[in-house]
Amino acid sequence: MISLKVRNYEVGDLIGEASKFRIYLGHDGEKNVVIKVAKTFEDGDLLAEEASWFNVLRAFTAQVAAMQEELGQDNAHYDWLFANLKSSFLESTQQDRRINVLETVDVDFNKLIPLSKLRNQTEIDARSSVWILGRFLKIYSFYELLAASGDNPIVRYANFSPGDYLVGPERHRLIYYNHAGATADVVANTYVMAIAKFMQEWTVVENSPAEQKYYQLLSDFATKGRVTCKDAHTELYSLVNELWGIQYHPFTYRAQDTSRWKTIEENKEE
Repeated sequence: MISLKVRNYEVGDLIGEASKFRIYLGHDGEKNVVIKVAKTFEDGDLLAEEASWFNVLRAFTAQVAAMQEELGQDNAHYDWLFANLKSSFLESTQQDRRINVLETVDVDFNKLIPLSKLRNQTEIDARSSVWILGRFLKIYSFYELLAASGDNPIVRYANFSPGDYLVGPERHRLIYYNHAGATADVVANTYVMAIAKFMQEWTVVENSPAEQKYYQLLSDFATKGRVTCKDAHTELYSLVNELWGIQYHPFTYRAQDTSRWKTIEENKEE
């Protein structure tokens, strides 16, 4: 039930909480949004930092899309990978606490599930694992592309935390919507290893030769990393093309401690 309206945003149910802010589902009059509210005025510094980060991401995704259009290339749709900062402000009716309002592109928040929740409740098959891993590597490759566009070759990688992501299984969406800080680095090994280990623990691998080859690459990523996430992304899809071809695979999962597989498939009529 809607209990509060802040500026033009209706604030709905509490859907998450961090040490310095609370996360609510909201509505802007047209679509669902996520509303983050700092717990105190001082806690707003964290949301101000997040707002700056998402503004940089938004500007660069637009720049890349414009360049690809000019060159006649397909749109890589980096904008699908990141939540878009719709607004950030200090709210006088809330003791000047900072509020960030975020929206998603091409998918409604109602279609999204917190990655941590999905991970804790399910196991996934190898080919579902592939597309989630691929999305992670594409997101981190974007940070490398952003660094390459400037004068400083050192990349600011977002710290890896599963709690910072939402998943839209039906349309193969992985969306970064919470900024828990970033670290400058010259190589991607730490991030490739962390992501691969997370995927290893979530993925059920059968005895088929194809799935075993995929798991070998996943294990190699987890133990050795890669110098860049772009390298890892290219290597992953080279193997996937060899094993299965590049094609849609419905999200396939089973509840923890069960054996029955289920699928979530894209609704072609939408």
